[in-house]
Amino acid sequence: MKKVYVTFLGCKVNQYESEYIIEKLEKNGYVVSPHPTKADMCILNTCMVTSEASRKSRQILRRLRKLNPDALIIATGCYAHLEQEGLLQIGADLVLGNCEKKDLLTHAERYFREKKKFISVSESNYQVDETVESFLSDRTRAYVKIEDGCNEFCSYCIVPVARGFKIRSKAVETILAEMRTLLENGYKEIVLTGVNLGKYGAENGFSLSKLLSVLIDELSGDFRIRLSSINVQDVTDELIDLVGYTDRICPHLHIPLQSGSDAVLKRMNRKYTVEDAYRLFAKLRELNSDFSISTDIIVGFPGETIGDFKQTLELVGKVLFSKVHIFKYSTRPGTAASKLGYQIPADEKERRSKELSLIAEESSKRYREQSVGKLRKVLVEQNRSGISSGYDEYYIRHEFTGGRVGNLETVVSKYANGAGVVSTLACLERQMAREA
Repeated sequence: MKKVYVTFLGCKVNQYESEYIIEKLEKNGYVVSPHPTKADMCILNTCMVTSEASRKSRQILRRLRKLNPDALIIATGCYAHLEQEGLLQIGADLVLGNCEKKDLLTHAERYFREKKKFISVSESNYQVDETVESFLSDRTRAYVKIEDGCNEFCSYCIVPVARGFKIRSKAVETILAEMRTLLENGYKEIVLTGVNLGKYGAENGFSLSKLLSVLIDELSGDFRIRLSSINVQDVTDELIDLVGYTDRICPHLHIPLQSGSDAVLKRMNRKYTVEDAYRLFAKLRELNSDFSISTDIIVGFPGETIGDFKQTLELVGKVLFSKVHIFKYSTRPGTAASKLGYQIPADEKERRSKELSLIAEESSKRYREQSVGKLRKVLVEQNRSGISSGYDEYYIRHEFTGGRVGNLETVVSKYANGAGVVSTLACLERQMAREA
């Protein structure tokens, strides 16, 4: 009986695909090992969305080879898809593209027969039809990949080259069946994810909002749906109306804005203006004044002036984002942005990142303080020494006494704490009120 160790870097899509790989291997007799030294096969699902992700992919691959010299080491994912020979040289036995993930076991068996290193990478135009039944890495929240491919061509992004330019969407019937299985297996929150989630169904005249309508009508039970990252231009009025109509969909969207400057957005080849973003945020907060908006910001994009950066600072200070993920621009070879002049020095990117972080943290704290005294439904992820923790529908982390792992517990927010909120179970709050 062979043992396998699987790890990944990067996005929720990579996490989902890693779970798919694990599940497929387990069904074929493999046992998952928690540590690479005990495994016959080690699999790294790589990422290269930033230079740091690429560096970590190389670092982990070298570490796997050092820890287990005799194991079959497989590198797959976006970095493997584009940097094949280099990964063979630093320790991989097999380098598989994104398309080849689905047949990883077949490639591994070929290696065990032939004992020869090889590369298998083909164009990313495969049909999205993978399904999973559970998640080894998360026992309360499950992810469902519903789309792959991106046709946005943002000037800084290499992902379309690795994932394909063609939008490919999973069939509605397949999504329904997969979600039913996950709900039957006890999951209370399903996160819909994709490389370009907002374009779901675009290739066949369907849409994300239409899919959500079907899921709401067809699925039952105590659960909620969360959407992962979605672009400004893809948050339609139809989608906003649907979120306002049902509490099945979490009032939280991660909308990667990237900059508060129209000049920078234009060089990034983003398909919206800052005013478009402000209008969208206003609609969401009109729907629900507590609507949670998280975002990504890139600092130090080529040609970003101090004035451009100050516009970003102003936007983050105004909007009250629940969370801001800050990335220092890193050149991705082969992208349009890599050919732009006026590269920002590393020390200046670091300075801007720190300055933005202070404003982002203050914005997040002010947002969380708005929840004080309000009821929230928290999905309990862990309980240590009687203290439960988990995320509410607004994707704010709570800590409170009591609660059961896997349950959606109703709490009352008491005060902002660190990066989250300290709360009390609503039933205990009512009991204390009666006793008083």
